Amino acid sequence: MKTARLTVAALAAALALTATPLASAMPGGGHAKPKHLDLGNKDNRQSFTVHKGEEIDIHLSGEQNESSTWEWSTPTAADDKLLHRDTARMLPNGDATAVFHARADGTTTLDSQFRCRSRSSGQVCSHAVVQWQVTVKVRK
Repeated sequence: MKTARLTVAALAAALALTATPLASAMPGGGHAKPKHLDLGNKDNRQSFTVHKGEEIDIHLSGEQNESSTWEWSTPTAADDKLLHRDTARMLPNGDATAVFHARADGTTTLDSQFRCRSRSSGQVCSHAVVQWQVTVKVRK
């Protein structure tokens, strides 16, 4: 009985000692990917807090019909020093995506505009522009 307990304790110690080197051999040295915040159309006019190093993924969905496309502009940060945009694109269906990384402490906004683009010559499109904006506070 005492031998079985010692064997179990030795096995547990061996597993604990070998687990650390395995973690550091993982891609990125065992560090987890940065946390990220997913934002979309529904998040308009809201406020969020993120920490330095975290990622913000934006996906805004456009609308398309036979005569027009309501499309989002490329999302931008009011202060690129706080939230740096790494990637961005506008899709033919009116969607827009962007990825930002929190780089410094402070508060800024992320913005995009939703407007109509005619798909056919001679078609009239609304001149209305809808603003999408979120406020982001970056902390250490």
